[in-house]
Amino acid sequence: MTDYDWLIIGGGPHGRFIAASIARAAPAARLAIVDPLAAMAVWRARATACGMRYLRSSNAHHLGARADSLRRFAAEHGYDDAHMLGYYRRPSLGLFDAHAAAELGAPTHIRRSAHGLARDDGAWRVQLDTGDSLTAERVVLATGPGRPSRPAGFETTEHVFDPDFALGEPGRATVIVGGGITGAQLALRAAEAGHRVCWLTRHKPVRADFDSDPCYAGPRCLVPFADTPLAERTALLAEARFPGTLPPDIYSAITAALAAGEIAWRQGHPTRLTETGVALADGRIIDAERVILATGFAHRPAPDSVLGRTIADLRLVTDTAGHLHLDSELAAAPGLHVAGRPASLQLGPMAGNIKGARLAGQTLADVARRDTLLRQANA
Repeated sequence: MTDYDWLIIGGGPHGRFIAASIARAAPAARLAIVDPLAAMAVWRARATACGMRYLRSSNAHHLGARADSLRRFAAEHGYDDAHMLGYYRRPSLGLFDAHAAAELGAPTHIRRSAHGLARDDGAWRVQLDTGDSLTAERVVLATGPGRPSRPAGFETTEHVFDPDFALGEPGRATVIVGGGITGAQLALRAAEAGHRVCWLTRHKPVRADFDSDPCYAGPRCLVPFADTPLAERTALLAEARFPGTLPPDIYSAITAALAAGEIAWRQGHPTRLTETGVALADGRIIDAERVILATGFAHRPAPDSVLGRTIADLRLVTDTAGHLHLDSELAAAPGLHVAGRPASLQLGPMAGNIKGARLAGQTLADVARRDTLLRQANA
């Protein structure tokens, strides 16, 4: 007898939505989330750090059970049009978080870190940081974006997604490195707080409503994607994603700030830190007293993370972009499921986004229903 039917490793948006989806599909299932921090804590800290005000996703992509639940929640709780931005009615961070808190319930939460997994007599044993372990019939690795990405030459530079990042008091000349939505939001936040900001990007700002082709939000692209041989899907993912782009509101705000001289901008390829600032590939030096990276996340997990250890210990197969080879039930091995960006070869280019959480939740809820039926048939 195992301790749990399902253990969800990770208490962020993906882990919480998957847990809620399984609980709705199989109310009798013994389920728990394993995460050392409070629910959604890392998500909220990162959103605050970069100055997020609105999600990039439309209001159809949320963590509620019903497709229209965020709209209904907004109407019932007095959120006016200021909380729904633009043509796609993108929700404010405050609305999104309040709705998530109302929808996701309070599953059993084990406030510990998972350090590794091992197959044990047909079940999974999850080793905790305390030295104790838990067993489960099924485990879901929903650990979210892992380590911040640091370009070569900037291995020790502070990153906006470091756990201890703080913008601090203004005064120093600050270079913010990263041309995507995180870098632009952070530059705007820092400038508003009185910092002297230079925004360094490799390319000119590019506007795009979403960070991937919206066709992949539905069956029109997801069905042919699923019918494509696994070896060919990596190229489709690269083609469908729009990294380093800005949604219309951020694009307008940053270009207005640049035009007004509130933020300086330099285009170039940073290569290393110097005693006085940042060196670019063309030989220029940008003077800086402080350099902050806003360069997203590494595509491969840290070797000492639970996902990194599991990939190494079980010799799981990944493609060249760090996506795992999973089956249609997001399983990397019997009873071991993976969600988030590593599941992109099954869920498509939005796997790491809120839409990906919904797709993973729907997939694993179907697994939970089938398990329930099998138990009832064998009872």
